[in-house]
Amino acid sequence: MSSNQQMRYPAGTPSAFSGAKRFVEENGVAVWCELCDSVMPDEWFSVSDVAVKLECLRLYRNPARYLRAVLKAIMADYAERPDEYEKGPPVKLQGKRMDVVSI
Repeated sequence: MSSNQQMRYPAGTPSAFSGAKRFVEENGVAVWCELCDSVMPDEWFSVSDVAVKLECLRLYRNPARYLRAVLKAIMADYAERPDEYEKGPPVKLQGKRMDVVSI
């Protein structure tokens, strides 16, 4: 997935904030690519701790909110189209909240 592609924001995506759809569609691929380069696969990490370290989110006041919007869109896309994902869900939650996840 190249960073000039638009990320899907399925209609069933829980909205993190009013501009979440636009942010995810315009910046989601770049955020996802940087996240994948920043954390180890299948290792749990704090969304808040990692979000502040991502260069693509450094100008946002609450970077964790934007990272969560991208993760929620990916989870919603997986729920709609699981056959598009070879290795199963791309985002796993530890518990019910999106505080600690793995990719």
